[in-house]
Amino acid sequence: MGLDFSAILKALLPPLIVWAAAVVFITFVGHQPGVICATPVAWLLACWAGMKCVATSRSAGKSSLLIEAALAGGVLGLLQGILFAVLAPLMGDIRPDEQQKSLILSVVMIVGGALVSAGLSTAVGAAQSNRRAAK
Repeated sequence: MGLDFSAILKALLPPLIVWAAAVVFITFVGHQPGVICATPVAWLLACWAGMKCVATSRSAGKSSLLIEAALAGGVLGLLQGILFAVLAPLMGDIRPDEQQKSLILSVVMIVGGALVSAGLSTAVGAAQSNRRAAK
């Protein structure tokens, strides 16, 4: 299959580090744990990841480029969702009758984040790949 995992990491790490640093800083230094609720907006960072992945990949085939972009975006969304699940309880006490809803929300953020981010990353990666092929 010949995927370029270094391109995936180069595309994944910068937006992940920026988002994690911003959320952790604002949560603990700014005392605003609600910032984690902006995670769906952070899924847009997958657009950058898809573009960067295709731009830096050494893979020859378009399908490999798109798989790499999907992996970069999917892992980014997955890790953002996990960060949400870890920090969401800091927003305040969760009543016993809200425990199940909180768990479901965390699962939705993790799974939804992985799927949405993979899709966004793939779409932008495909556009980048088409521009790269046209040159």
